[in-house]
Amino acid sequence: MRYQFGNFIVKSFKQAAAIGLTSLLLSGTAVAQTSTHDGAVLVFAPTYFSAFNPVTALDMVRQVPGFSIDNGEHVRGLADTFANVLVDGERQSTKSESINDILSRIPVENIERVELVREAVPGVDMRGQTRVANIVLREDQSSRSTTALLAGIYWAGADRVTPTGNISTTWDQGNTRFTLAAGLDTNAAPYIRDEWLYDANGNLIESRDERTARDVVSPRLSGSINTDFDNGARLNLSLSANQYLSDTLDTSVVTDAAGDSLRTEIFETDYEDTMWEGTLTYEHPLGENLSGQLVLLNQQSDSSSDEEYLRATASGNRNTTFFNNDVESGERAVRGTLTWEMNDRHSFEFGAESAFNYLENSLLISVAAGSTQPTQLPVSNTRIEEERSELFASHVWRPMDNVTVESGFRFERSTISQTGDAARERSFNYPKPSVTLTWNSGENTQWVFGLEREVGQLSFGAFASSIDPTDDVILIGNPELEPEKTWRAQAQWEHRWNGEGSLSVTLTHEEVEDVRDAQPVTIVTDAGAVPPTTTTFDAPGNIGDGRRTYLQIDTAIPLDDYGLGDSRLNLSAFLRDTEVTDPTTGEKRRFQGNEDWRFSANFRQNLTERSMSWGWSASFLGDEDRYRFDEIYEFGRDPRFDVWVETTAYLGATIRLSWQDLTAQNMERERRFFSDARDVGTLEAIERREQDLGGFVVLQARKTF
Repeated sequence: MRYQFGNFIVKSFKQAAAIGLTSLLLSGTAVAQTSTHDGAVLVFAPTYFSAFNPVTALDMVRQVPGFSIDNGEHVRGLADTFANVLVDGERQSTKSESINDILSRIPVENIERVELVREAVPGVDMRGQTRVANIVLREDQSSRSTTALLAGIYWAGADRVTPTGNISTTWDQGNTRFTLAAGLDTNAAPYIRDEWLYDANGNLIESRDERTARDVVSPRLSGSINTDFDNGARLNLSLSANQYLSDTLDTSVVTDAAGDSLRTEIFETDYEDTMWEGTLTYEHPLGENLSGQLVLLNQQSDSSSDEEYLRATASGNRNTTFFNNDVESGERAVRGTLTWEMNDRHSFEFGAESAFNYLENSLLISVAAGSTQPTQLPVSNTRIEEERSELFASHVWRPMDNVTVESGFRFERSTISQTGDAARERSFNYPKPSVTLTWNSGENTQWVFGLEREVGQLSFGAFASSIDPTDDVILIGNPELEPEKTWRAQAQWEHRWNGEGSLSVTLTHEEVEDVRDAQPVTIVTDAGAVPPTTTTFDAPGNIGDGRRTYLQIDTAIPLDDYGLGDSRLNLSAFLRDTEVTDPTTGEKRRFQGNEDWRFSANFRQNLTERSMSWGWSASFLGDEDRYRFDEIYEFGRDPRFDVWVETTAYLGATIRLSWQDLTAQNMERERRFFSDARDVGTLEAIERREQDLGGFVVLQARKTF
């Protein structure tokens, strides 16, 4: 079925592209926005968004044609964590809150305009990104405003309703602006799974009926203080705290091929994570064209997971295993930047950043067999620390009015040390050059070419061992893990028409060194035996070099000229080809967790005379793989469809009713087990799983007052 959808996707995208190209040829000049800096910045006035019933800045940014919000990467330090949305030309220096949370606290009444910045221009911190949206706030903002969102979610699979919402208030006192916000997220989505285990010849061995009920509650609080000084300096202090509480009960009933009961498995999990963060940003003008910025960040997280796994056979045997995992992590970072806007053609940025990161992991496993007996897993109690420093410089040059060149160089040095079950210390030096050339070949057409070297983030959790008892999978921590290093070359073409239509094509090729994946690790469990007894596990590791090539096509098509007044169709197609050498078999294969293709479509129509709008969205994904030394996983999922309707006719609020995952998307997994390592072992069994995620209905109301 999924392969038939692939043909459908290709056909649909060809039709949509034909419509887009026809619109492009018939289009006139842009009418929905203006442009500045020779077309480098497209300006959208608030009136452009009025038909979309916006309540906050988030509602406006989501409707900028040809732009999608990217929250940035969750990595160490500050250099690569920023989203592609700015407020008054400034990056939001926070890692615990997403840019969506920040934008949802800015009411539309306080917004002067929205800018789509398509290349480096003076006064805008692009930070190497090719597209950013900039929210320009009004100088004469209202002294106080409050924005609220309240919603109820009906989880069809669980037949439950849970609340969610957030409220924020902003007020001025002299040159200082204060913001307070609170929110609550809940989740009761069930997991309904059916599994079948077959032998190598396809004969059914056993069946599993699995039901998972869960309760997730996540409260959050945040606040900020923004002060403008008479000398042009600016100070921002942001504080946030959030908590994630989850209770999960997983019950499995296993029967044999004849339908007779074999065993019952019950897995209970109590998980709690508490995180807080504080950031301080201070900017100070040092001259007419010179300014400095200092950013301080302090972040800490504490999580605890208590799990109990009960296995009871039909014959009366019972076995209980307890898992207790405590993790404490934190980050301290400081970043200083000096910016010099020399003239309209040249601007420079210099700076340095220093960061300290740590993670402390404690994992205790106890097996109840008459009396509770603790067992030890290698590298399960350990502490990892990293000290990292970076120097950076960048130069923006406009050799011609329609050409911009942004070049940069960063040099990173880091030391990673590990203590506890494993003791290791290593130091790394990484040069990271980059260059981006932007050429506006016409009023509405732009080309972007880029080359950069990127160093990936190391997940400190990969240095410590972990266990998944439901799948009986153990991953051993790897003190020798190194970050991926990637050379990335990219070319992008974009054309816009009629202010709302856009078509962009992006081709990216990456040469990846030290690809992150699972690799086999053999551990001696009894050195006194002859020969010594060993056990092989999987561990996160570096499996060699690989390559990735992507093709991304995005289009926003206004459908006014096709009988659907005031409507727009957004289409996105993504194709990916990857290759790396499997560490077990020595054969070429694709990267794990990388599907070969994705496709999505979003439609919206505004019925202004009825104070309504409606729309739908659909997404399709290709299959993806995961590899262990003696197992192969293949994942697939059915298409997902969402529909919604929105009105502003009642209570002065924007009210939306949406049915998300309308068809109750089904996820499939096939797991193949081998008698030994895949290069020498034979296929022993095949497990197939179907998981129904269940749909959910959301009724929400948003209002600013």
